[in-house]
Amino acid sequence: MKILIVQIGRIGDMVLTTPMFRALADHVPGAEIHVLASPRGLPVLQGNPHVKKVIVYRKDPFSRLAIIFRLWRTRYDWLIDPKDHQSREGALLARISRAKNKVGYNGDGGQTFSIGIPSQNENAALHAIARNLASLRPLGVSCDAGNRPDLFPDALLQKEIRRQFPHDGAAIVLLNISAGKIIRRWSVEKWAQAAAFCLARGLRVLISCQPSDARDAAELHALQPGAAIYHSSTINDMIALMPLVNLVVTPDTAVVHIASAFNVPQIALFPSVEWNLNKFLPLSSLSVVVQPEKGEPVCTIPAEKVLGEIKKMLETI
Repeated sequence: MKILIVQIGRIGDMVLTTPMFRALADHVPGAEIHVLASPRGLPVLQGNPHVKKVIVYRKDPFSRLAIIFRLWRTRYDWLIDPKDHQSREGALLARISRAKNKVGYNGDGGQTFSIGIPSQNENAALHAIARNLASLRPLGVSCDAGNRPDLFPDALLQKEIRRQFPHDGAAIVLLNISAGKIIRRWSVEKWAQAAAFCLARGLRVLISCQPSDARDAAELHALQPGAAIYHSSTINDMIALMPLVNLVVTPDTAVVHIASAFNVPQIALFPSVEWNLNKFLPLSSLSVVVQPEKGEPVCTIPAEKVLGEIKKMLETI
């Protein structure tokens, strides 16, 4: 049975889709799982034993034509697009496909998908993983609670990380300073306070960021030279690092979900938006969400509030 999962969104979207692949492999005998992925989501699938084939969805005209032909030629038994909101690209890809069964969100009266799924409004109280797994119900897959992302670190990358940061017995705290939107960012000065707090307790502090935030990371390192910058060029670097970390402090980004995959304790800085927290809540057993006052950006969260949570978390791990 050939099954195509469509996930052409961001890195975090793909991370939160990974439980679907294990669920299908466990519950659908003979499932051959293909994934249509964006270039950003592609690295998340590296080493995943449940995925047979990955088709990369690029937006240039020639790549699109090749994908259109490939979807038309391959007769999938199931096409599943777990997005619970309207997507023109997703609908177009579903129309092109000659899959026998098509599962996805139809919108207002649409008939693109032969089996519709609930909307994001109906799913407002559910985590993204639960929403994704719910799209597998037509295949008889149960949607058990407690599923975490399913990631597979690269052994060679981990070996290099251990060489770069040899184990000295100290617990590792990862401060991920990057956030996709300005309203989710915390200031360099406050990150410096968090780094100083951890260093004063004999912890090893690593600073991670997206390449676009390298200047902020360098500024933070200048303020707290005892902290080290972890240079990651791809998301696979972060996936390889995460199982070696004892505590993560991060804004609401894909790092939240990568930490959840390995059940790493975390303190996550989230905006005060209920639906967003419901959808992207950290799933580590030990996790704390810190939010600003309603309507305020993350940068207004006092450093003392986060330091207090770090102190409490360190007493438990």
